Amino acid sequence: MRGTTWGSMVFGLAVLGVAAGALYGARAATDGAAEYKARCASCHGEGGAGDGPAASSLRARPSDLRRLAQANDGVFPEKVLVTVIDGRKTVRAHGSFEMPVWGRQLSQAVGDGEAARRIAAIVGYLRSIQIK
Repeated sequence: MRGTTWGSMVFGLAVLGVAAGALYGARAATDGAAEYKARCASCHGEGGAGDGPAASSLRARPSDLRRLAQANDGVFPEKVLVTVIDGRKTVRAHGSFEMPVWGRQLSQAVGDGEAARRIAAIVGYLRSIQIK
């Protein structure tokens, strides 16, 4: 009897862990979409096509973020995106930083750890909108 109770408890904890992981994954995707909408959509567009309302006022058309993997032989450039968004790498099309350096701004507002989490959420969202 005691083994059965222990086994049920372990099984219950395992199910709870899977459910929490799924919930975190859904939350991270939602957070990424929200961060993208708040920080990126004005230039890159709601769907990531580079057609946001501010795009026409920029010197260079914003990238179509849905085609990042396509442009990199099918490999999603996660590490490059993190360095572009956080400001460690400049992109020629951004000229004199037409694209805000979100990492710097976020770090000042919420701290380095939270800034890294939010940037990772944006990158995760970008991965989810790739056109195959």
